[in-house]
Amino acid sequence: MTHGRSLGLSRTALMAIIAVIVVVVIIGGVVAYFITRPSITPKQTLVVYGPWGVNTPEGQLFLSIVKGFEKEYHVNIEYVGTTDYTTEAQEIMSGSPPFDVVINSEVSLLRQLAEGGYLVDLTPYLEQSGLLNQLIPYYVNYLNISGSIYGVPVDAWTKPGIYVYVPTLEKYGIPLPQTISTRWNWTQFMYYASVLKSHGVIPLGAGAADEWPLVIIYEPIVYSIGGKDLYYAIMCHKISYTSPIVEQTFEFYLALIAEGYFGPPAFAASQHFTDVYPLMENGTVAMYFMGDWTPFFMNNYTAVQPIMAPSINPALADQYFVVTSGDWAVVPKDAPGNKTLAIEFVLWLASTGFQERVLESGWRSVSPNRVAMEAAVSGKITVPLASKIVEEWVLQFSNNLLPDIADNMPSQFEYNVFWPTLAEMISNPSGWLSYLQYMEDEANLIYNQTNWDNTYPLCQNVTYTGPYVYTGPMYNVPQILKSSGIPLPSWQS
Repeated sequence: MTHGRSLGLSRTALMAIIAVIVVVVIIGGVVAYFITRPSITPKQTLVVYGPWGVNTPEGQLFLSIVKGFEKEYHVNIEYVGTTDYTTEAQEIMSGSPPFDVVINSEVSLLRQLAEGGYLVDLTPYLEQSGLLNQLIPYYVNYLNISGSIYGVPVDAWTKPGIYVYVPTLEKYGIPLPQTISTRWNWTQFMYYASVLKSHGVIPLGAGAADEWPLVIIYEPIVYSIGGKDLYYAIMCHKISYTSPIVEQTFEFYLALIAEGYFGPPAFAASQHFTDVYPLMENGTVAMYFMGDWTPFFMNNYTAVQPIMAPSINPALADQYFVVTSGDWAVVPKDAPGNKTLAIEFVLWLASTGFQERVLESGWRSVSPNRVAMEAAVSGKITVPLASKIVEEWVLQFSNNLLPDIADNMPSQFEYNVFWPTLAEMISNPSGWLSYLQYMEDEANLIYNQTNWDNTYPLCQNVTYTGPYVYTGPMYNVPQILKSSGIPLPSWQS
């Protein structure tokens, strides 16, 4: 019997084959990983222009809250703080804006951009997200043009009256109103201002270097003399700036200047609005006609208290007004980046989550988001006491909410005429009658050019039937002006 050699592989050959197989499997696995692994996309950048300076308390808080959006959407927010709204508008109209989102308060300017076809219609996105049902219509309607919404309200602010530094008033025995019904009248207000001045304290902050804070002083004078009718008539230019009742509103403003309640003219004119806050804390300035962001800027929610602006007209003593408006986010049609991402961002800013964070921080006392407001009122979220006071006013006097008188004028008139004129009166009050004539001439020109009656919703169907002279108590105001060398109008002198 013959035996043949075995056909099996040698041990060495078998090991070589196994090694090759292992290498092939490893290579295949590596290739498969690189083929099937999720792609890692680089972060996109969203350029946002807003009204809060990067290094201001508001800007820093905004950026800290926005980190949540950056994380959720894997994006970098490149934020630029600016209030040069005219340049922003020009850049949008150029077709090559350097930003994807703009946030600002200039409703009249934003409406012009929307009507010109330069902004994205956000209506379908607001509806699809369900956010439209959460937002308070008062704030949404500002940029609602023929049923299309071109801007999302991302914050709401109020100018409830005067913020007082409580330690200073207590030091000099000045009692604070404990309820709405015990608010000061003009006589009490002026008397307490004189007490403060006699102790070397400047009664009122001005912020005149920024010009717009002076509007916050003028607004309550207008509604305290003539109510909503006169307020809207001036805002919409339904009454002349040389009408006696309008001149009388400016006389009350001038009386504060004449009495030196803003301090020396050079001092008042040099202050930016944030300069006043440390002056209040060190006892130099006692009171400030300012918005509900004041406690936040001062990092003090107990020593700073809002009180209603003093009443003037006894016939309106039981009416209470709160000026409230906001800031809106818009997306230019020619935004250079990811437009879908830009829309997501503006919706996120109006969402309940972002809005609750804002209220909890004390940055704002009220919100355009109804759900967030309800959370604050019910105690679901904790807000500062100073905010609670303003929230109660807004809810209680919801029928007497007023828009910003200047922001709802044509922007050319607001920036170039109204603001600067109020500031000019600080330094040179004796020229006030010629300033009012100048304002009237410019208003006639600009309101007609912009067709404001027919194009701006808050001024459509606004009429004014009088009175054209305020016949209530003037609280010695004309005498104050006359004794200070400030001329009176011919009808009054």
